[in-house]
Amino acid sequence: MLESPTSGPPPAASPTEDATDGEGPVGDRVDGTIRTTTGAAVIGSAEWDLLTDDVRWSAEAYRLLGCDPGHGPLSLDRLPDRLSEADRPQLRRMMTDALVHGRYAFGTLQVRRPDGGHGMVECAGEPVLGTDGTVTALRMLLRPANPS
Repeated sequence: MLESPTSGPPPAASPTEDATDGEGPVGDRVDGTIRTTTGAAVIGSAEWDLLTDDVRWSAEAYRLLGCDPGHGPLSLDRLPDRLSEADRPQLRRMMTDALVHGRYAFGTLQVRRPDGGHGMVECAGEPVLGTDGTVTALRMLLRPANPS
């Protein structure tokens, strides 16, 4: 499980690099996740820069959120479209915690897949603060909620 705000910040990962525990991806699984040769689930990362509107996602973030990399990453206001209707309020609370209150946010969300299926994804969000203490970006780590 990704760390919760009470147990410390989520592990650092660069949004432009794939976090694969030092191993390359072995390939897609039926449930849409990727596995390393050690069997560990690959973590996806995403970052939204609030000052420049730049958005960067790792390849794993696209897979975990069921998005086509050819269409580019989703903006923060389009991210709820990937979730079940029931989980959208939880994502709004998480985004408020991170973007308004500058706190770590953690939750498990149900993602709608393009084929009509659903998958559970653990999300850990981290605000990036500017020199004046305001939130300038949001970083998020994602992984399958129930890797098997």
